[in-house]
Amino acid sequence: MDVVVDLRLDRVGVEGWETLTSLAVRVDGGPPGGPDSRAEDGLTSTLAAAGIGRAGTAGDALVPPGVLRGLAVDAAAAQGRGPDGEWDAGFAAMIGHARDAGWIDDDGAVRAHVEWRDA
Repeated sequence: MDVVVDLRLDRVGVEGWETLTSLAVRVDGGPPGGPDSRAEDGLTSTLAAAGIGRAGTAGDALVPPGVLRGLAVDAAAAQGRGPDGEWDAGFAAMIGHARDAGWIDDDGAVRAHVEWRDA
């Protein structure tokens, strides 16, 4: 599952909602060559304004599991589909794996690697 943050449009959504074996925050509209302080500030403000989560301190982002689930449900609905019991079990397993790996913050948010894509 990829949480997609489009800095040009200040928009956040999910792609690959059905994929529960990986999690990343993909940032579109970053500067060529990777993030700079302006792009990192843009990520922070876009996540906060959308109520999605927050940027971490180690090149990651922190997103609450309930927010991830809500974004995935919205993305599925946009395709005329919806998560089923099998998806729910897979999502719970993904969050459990993150917990076991130490990728859950003190407030329960999941750490996700941030991938920057050039503008």
